[in-house]
Amino acid sequence: MQYLFTHNNEYMDIKIERGSKDGKNYFENYANQNLQKFFANYPFLESVKVFFRGDKHPTKKVKLHARLKGKDVFVEASGPKHDIALDNAAVKLRAQAEKYKTKHYRKAS
Repeated sequence: MQYLFTHNNEYMDIKIERGSKDGKNYFENYANQNLQKFFANYPFLESVKVFFRGDKHPTKKVKLHARLKGKDVFVEASGPKHDIALDNAAVKLRAQAEKYKTKHYRKAS
């Protein structure tokens, strides 16, 4: 896991790559644990950057920037807590990854 930057606890960006392990806090560990499943299911996924709004905002927003082979995918979601917003964004990312997989990796007949 590579930490991109932290600024006054308002924004923290996390880059999660295949095989990355422990984070510095609960949310980083939660994000890493949930997003590592994508690397197992989608071998074309190279990395995921997680951007989230800080604790001072009433609605928590999480944006994911996933790097697929040859394509960048962006999804975002909101929720009452960061972990719920991450789960909502992960559902959207799964849908985008499935579209990419269907388009680029068709089964041989």
